[in-house]
Amino acid sequence: MDDYRQSFSSIEHTKIPYSYGDIQHETIFDQEQDRYLVMILGREPVPELSPTATRRVHGCLIHIDIIDGKIWIQRDGSEEGVATELVKAGITKDRIVLGFRSEELRKDSEFA
Repeated sequence: MDDYRQSFSSIEHTKIPYSYGDIQHETIFDQEQDRYLVMILGREPVPELSPTATRRVHGCLIHIDIIDGKIWIQRDGSEEGVATELVKAGITKDRIVLGFRSEELRKDSEFA
């Protein structure tokens, strides 16, 4: 389990800055409950309203839980996919559950 936790802290999505707006990543790691979130927070431009208009951005980009010894990806709003990053970090696909997909779709995937 500690290998899983270590892998979460190295997720690349927390290190890539947004190309527009003032948007930050916030990591929320609850190791006691084994819940791991990457949140986005800030302001982004809304040029269709005016050149200086902005809107607030706040939401969950990635949500991962460890349940019964497996990594459950509950939300993945990343481009490349956090499952791909976890596999690159050495976690086998049979330990990763794509929780954001229905059970029917998970059966046909190469993941748990």
